Amino acid sequence: MKKGIITYYEFLEALSTIRKFKKQVPLLYNAMEEEVNSISKFVGVDKNTKISRLPLSTRTLNVLKAMDHIGLAEGTTQDLARLSLKELLRTKNAGRRTVDEIKELCLFANLQMNP
Repeated sequence: MKKGIITYYEFLEALSTIRKFKKQVPLLYNAMEEEVNSISKFVGVDKNTKISRLPLSTRTLNVLKAMDHIGLAEGTTQDLARLSLKELLRTKNAGRRTVDEIKELCLFANLQMNP
């Protein structure tokens, strides 16, 4: 037999394998998508990361903008550690999701928020 040529039987076996794998592709894709989605958007953020470079939601950015002592343009993640949870919750439009987002950010930046 010539080099690189397969028999008809080998072709049928390969085709069967491909058909089986075709059924697995969506399962593998879904598993990989779940794994990627479980990774925090704040991986790689540290206390010196500028607030303007953070992947924050629009609502969270607006809440921070409403807080006078947080500078969005030049402020860093470390500035967020000066916030207290009480102060944050008193700010207009700051709800549970906003607080959770800032808490997650502080966790990844290794910062402790005031209660």
